[in-house]
Amino acid sequence: MLVCDCNEVSYEMVKEAVKKHGDNLEAIMQETEAGTTCGCCLEEGCDKVDLALPLAIAKALQELE
Repeated sequence: MLVCDCNEVSYEMVKEAVKKHGDNLEAIMQETEAGTTCGCCLEEGCDKVDLALPLAIAKALQELE
C-alpha cells in the first residue's frame, strides 16, 4: 500500500517507523522521507497514494495496540 508516491514509501515502512516513534509525525517523516517532497500525502484527499500519511500512522497505531 503506497503512502508517499514521491519517495516510494509503503505502509509497511510507515508501520515500522511508528513502532519506533509512536505518533510523532516529524520523526516518522524524517525516517521514511514521506511527506518531505510535494506534501500531497500529508492531506487525506491526495489522489497520488493509497493511504495518506496521517491515516497510515493512525492505522499502524491501531494495529500495534
